[in-house]
Amino acid sequence: MEDILLVHRKSSKNFAESLQDSAVFKTCLRQILFCREDELNSMLDVIESEDQVLRGEKAFSLLLEILCGLHSPIVGETEVLGQFRNFIDARKAAGDTLFGDNQKWLNFVMTEVKRTRAEHLVGIGSQSYGSLLRRYSKDMESVSICGSGQLAQEILPWLAHKKSVQVLCRECTKMRSFAEKYDNLTISNYNEAYVHGEAMVIAAPLSDARILELISKQDTRPHVIYDLRGEDNNLAAIIESQFPHVTLMTLQQFFAEIEETKKDRQTKIEQIREFLFEKALAFAQRTELRPLGWDDICA
Repeated sequence: MEDILLVHRKSSKNFAESLQDSAVFKTCLRQILFCREDELNSMLDVIESEDQVLRGEKAFSLLLEILCGLHSPIVGETEVLGQFRNFIDARKAAGDTLFGDNQKWLNFVMTEVKRTRAEHLVGIGSQSYGSLLRRYSKDMESVSICGSGQLAQEILPWLAHKKSVQVLCRECTKMRSFAEKYDNLTISNYNEAYVHGEAMVIAAPLSDARILELISKQDTRPHVIYDLRGEDNNLAAIIESQFPHVTLMTLQQFFAEIEETKKDRQTKIEQIREFLFEKALAFAQRTELRPLGWDDICA
């Protein structure tokens, strides 16, 4: 068995002052102390009852889950992995042999995290309006966003890769910083422009009359409207009767999609956890063949 164990503290509370120079990996949600078995006895008086002491496959599987972002508020995020890489570099610079380049446990963990992220975690991140809109409009080259408030500003970066992005709003100055950042972005006042985008996103409390005015200015755009207004409206009936070529997706449909995605995502997360535990178990109980001596059973 690898000569390593983890002390997992599921809080941001620091370990005792006597351990501050030890190998403690910190995130905003947890702290993990890495040590060898023979070091644990000297630490028992400062380890709290809520701390988890983990060895073997349990230690490796938890570390794999954390570095894959399965315990993060945004599932699959990469920030924690970047923090861990910086932590490894710092421990190497400090001369900590537990994190040396020849440490098999560390090579195993980093290899499995990279593989699992590439094969199982792509597209599993938190579902937001922006991420859903990017997926729904992936085959469209242009999009028009109505609004300049917080919702519109949160959505815009998700769609900024489009060939053309148009923002229609009342207060154009609110979007000035985005115009400086994205060359493909045009900003217009509601009264001065018509809808350019194949997709139209309503991210402001516009009236049905204003929306009707915007989409009546030309015959070919938009092809689809994503209505994120929470207010009661009659847009569905208007679209059906006057613009049958336009597809409408309402806020209620977004809610239903997000809830369904959450269920599917949780099932997938549990499957990934089982997969990672099997990998950790196989590594912890592996047998190493040594051509010049006895087989080394690492269990």
